[in-house]
Amino acid sequence: MMLALTVADRLALTGELDADLNDDVGALRMMSRTECYDLLRTRTVGRLAYVAREGVPDIVPVNYVLDGDDMLIRSGPGPKLQAAERRDRVAVEVDVIDEATHTGRSVVVMGRAERLRPGDTEGDPTPWASGPRRHVIRVRPDRVTGRRLG
Repeated sequence: MMLALTVADRLALTGELDADLNDDVGALRMMSRTECYDLLRTRTVGRLAYVAREGVPDIVPVNYVLDGDDMLIRSGPGPKLQAAERRDRVAVEVDVIDEATHTGRSVVVMGRAERLRPGDTEGDPTPWASGPRRHVIRVRPDRVTGRRLG
């Protein structure tokens, strides 16, 4: 009985995502790829999710710029750069949230990270954090999804 209820709840939630809902409070819908990139172009801060070492996920705030559809992230030496050197799959989430009105948009970019050589790109993300951040990580998306909460 519990499994049937869980499946029914999941179907109801995913059905609402695909429905052409208005912007009423609480209405949740999927964003198009164009809407996702429109949001990504207006922001410079996201959260990078990666595996720091076997069995240890990590999520950190990062500054980014877009280079076409790719995200560029400046980094110093450490586990983020090591994940890029291993060409790990990573995710970057970028949000616009209004807690007062319970509305927002959220985009998740999933793809393979890679460390770029100096001069590989013209884009140059500017980190907010101080310290030596001489390396650039490219996240080449293979999946971009977004949700909008009414």
